[in-house]
Amino acid sequence: MVTFTREDRRGHVLEHHSQGVSTREIAKLLHMSFTDIGKILKDSDKEKEAEQQRTRQDFLSSQAYTLFSEGKSPVQVAIELNIRASEAIMFQREYCELEGLHNLNQIYQ
Repeated sequence: MVTFTREDRRGHVLEHHSQGVSTREIAKLLHMSFTDIGKILKDSDKEKEAEQQRTRQDFLSSQAYTLFSEGKSPVQVAIELNIRASEAIMFQREYCELEGLHNLNQIYQ
């Protein structure tokens, strides 16, 4: 019998799951409990969600920087990107830092 590492088992669970294999079948194939399989799938979902959030923030920040470079105000950026004022202000501060306006940022704070 072959012994798998934790990462091997995780990889096999995710691979089988992505192919539509049921949890019951995965448990039989890999000799694992439903609880262990469920934990792997739940952790994977959390990782995917965190990655999607990072991707969304990266997209929003680049869009906000573009809008600020066009002379838009934080209010206009917030409206156009459908974000909260605090996010627009944060992006504006980052934009100022990128543009080398460090002193303006310090005065603003």
